Amino acid sequence: MRLAILCSGQAGQHRNMLDELLVASECESVRRAASEVLGQDVAQWWGELDDSEIFLNSNAQFAIAYYQIATWVRIAAQLPEVALVAGYSLGELIAYYVAGALTANETFRLVRERARLMDEAAAGVERDGGCMVLWRGRVSPAALAARDHAVAEYGLDVAIKRRHGEEVLAGPGDAIAHFVADLQAMNPGLVRLPVTVPAHSHYLARAATAFRDILAASAIAAPRITVLGAVDAMPVRSREAAIDALSRQIATTIRWDGCMEALAESGIDRVIELGPGNDLAKLVGAEHPQIAAHAVGDFGDYRALADWLH
Repeated sequence: MRLAILCSGQAGQHRNMLDELLVASECESVRRAASEVLGQDVAQWWGELDDSEIFLNSNAQFAIAYYQIATWVRIAAQLPEVALVAGYSLGELIAYYVAGALTANETFRLVRERARLMDEAAAGVERDGGCMVLWRGRVSPAALAARDHAVAEYGLDVAIKRRHGEEVLAGPGDAIAHFVADLQAMNPGLVRLPVTVPAHSHYLARAATAFRDILAASAIAAPRITVLGAVDAMPVRSREAAIDALSRQIATTIRWDGCMEALAESGIDRVIELGPGNDLAKLVGAEHPQIAAHAVGDFGDYRALADWLH
């Protein structure tokens, strides 16, 4: 068996997603680390957010990081050796925790710094309604031509390439709104995402540069498990390469299609997505059906993972 762990990005969060992980005894060390970085009890912080605030960039990134780190702490002991770790958007930073390159405290600190820099870089960008849109579904050549024209006209970037022409586009909120209005009839599968910064686009170049400096001064180490760099699907095995990968991805297209190809080419036959949600597991399963892929949340009890793996 060759097992890979996938860490997801800013998607799938919901009001109750942290409830169990905030009280589970095996996650107490994660709760202490998160509370220390926040400067208040993480359960109190989460409970005081309203339903709209959980989607704000800084809150969403921290909550998703907590979910994944706590989930990893729960399941790590029952897993066989992990061959690869890959992360989608924010998940790439969490991947270095899974790979042993970061402590929980340092990961939470870097998550907060990353979110702060992204918010600052996007301060002059109109964000109403969200700054990213998912383009999916097979469409006509005319629709593709119209998409490419609108992307250029409205100054959008391809933030993430997923599979078979499926892409996430990023840009100012008003530009995304115009894009959706222009293309909705040609592609009813358009989904505007509740993301408040244009991640993985040139609009965040300043954040990428600043985050590189923060990473260079951090305690990030060479990963003990190989991590796939999200922008080029290349293996990362050194501290220097990790710093480069994590800073570049903030303002550069993520090639998740390439990461899935790299998983298959490396002989991975089992994939576990930490969540929240199971989007990445479903993508891998659809693209490479020879790989058995599940999210932890697919199981009624996380301890059932052991039975699935054996």
